[in-house]
Amino acid sequence: MKTSKFIKKSSFVALCLLSQMNVFGQDSLSVQVETETTRLQDTLSLNLDQAIKIALDQNPTIKVAGMEITKANYAKKEAVSGLFPSIIASGTYTRNLKKQVMNFAGQTVTIGTDNTWNAGFSATLPLINVPLWQSIKLTSEAVMEKVEKARSSQITQVSTIIAAYYGILNAQDSYNVLEKSFNTANENLRITKKRFEQGMTSEYDVIQAEVQVRNIQPTLISIKNGIELATLQLKVLMSMPSDYPIKVEGSLADYTQEAFEEVNINEVDTTLSENPNIRLLDVNTTLLERQLKLAKANWYPMLSLSAVYQWTSMNDNFDFGNYQVNPYSTLGVTLSWPIFQGGARVYKQKQAQIALEEIEYTKEDTRRKLGMQLESSIDNIKVAVDQIESTKQAMVLAEKGLNISRKRYEVGSGSSLELITSENSLTQASLSYYQAIYNYIIAKNSMNEVLGNAYNQYLNNK
Repeated sequence: MKTSKFIKKSSFVALCLLSQMNVFGQDSLSVQVETETTRLQDTLSLNLDQAIKIALDQNPTIKVAGMEITKANYAKKEAVSGLFPSIIASGTYTRNLKKQVMNFAGQTVTIGTDNTWNAGFSATLPLINVPLWQSIKLTSEAVMEKVEKARSSQITQVSTIIAAYYGILNAQDSYNVLEKSFNTANENLRITKKRFEQGMTSEYDVIQAEVQVRNIQPTLISIKNGIELATLQLKVLMSMPSDYPIKVEGSLADYTQEAFEEVNINEVDTTLSENPNIRLLDVNTTLLERQLKLAKANWYPMLSLSAVYQWTSMNDNFDFGNYQVNPYSTLGVTLSWPIFQGGARVYKQKQAQIALEEIEYTKEDTRRKLGMQLESSIDNIKVAVDQIESTKQAMVLAEKGLNISRKRYEVGSGSSLELITSENSLTQASLSYYQAIYNYIIAKNSMNEVLGNAYNQYLNNK
């Protein structure tokens, strides 16, 4: 009965590890793995900081976010260019097919020439243009929006790398536990067979020992496959070739008891002021407010200064050497005030006002959901801390029980079934211990992602 429970537990752990790989694979930061013509034979040994740095430097999503910021800055400069004079050079040629005729005092007068040539420059400078001023401020807010989106992408990327990295460590530690159990089961099978040949045990004990070996082997293969999938996912996140050999450093067993600390909801910033979603919504609110001001600015008059300098020549032939060119110039001020546009400005203001009201509801809903996610992460941390302590004690007791049953079996007072049960108990306790550590890391990672300020060390080093 206990052996059956162990099989189910081991299969569950393997299934959890594989599902972790699937979750990583569903991340929105999907990228194309860049291939290399030359295969590097040396294995790259990675710690967490190195993996994060490579991902932030090489991931296409992060690069695109940076390019969006650059593009927004160019858009801002484009808007600012509207404050400068606009100078245009132009030239025209007009051919009169039929000249204009005027009758004056009984006389017919033909006006104009066959050819008219014009060339010159015109300049326009806005003096008062409220919509232009608001557009410049709007592009400045758009730059801040791109910056916040880039920061959000970086935080998500760091969080995903952390989850993938520790997912590999969890799979590796679980594999080591099961591999040790598998080797022990093989050794027990060898000893049991030898004892059976000597008539010291029954065939039933041999069957039980062999069943133990065969039950562990499929789970061991599944977890090994999970390690390969998790490693591949980490390579994808770092934009590395799939055939590039890497080795993840560390182990969940490296964590000491002092590393696991409970977190109280009162100890964290529940305002979520650094959360990327909240900050992005704040920027979007400012952006919509600016759009509303821009819609209102379309009601204001616009004043501009214009200047023209041109050369004109009118002739009836194409004797360019004898053309007489006459320059002229003008300077003027233009005032334009849109009075009626079919209600378009009114409707645009109403749209901007509704958008502002909508984003307030969105902010309220987002803040409530993030608050629930934060509380859930903190609760998961507390549960994980208790599980770590409990499973660690269970592991110590299981190891002690295994030593006792092994000695009993050696002196002939214990059965092989008792020994197998003790080994299963130790394996199950070890797997639960590493899973509890992993749950703690993931819960804390989730909390840090909600808070949005725990990854500054990585983002600043980029």
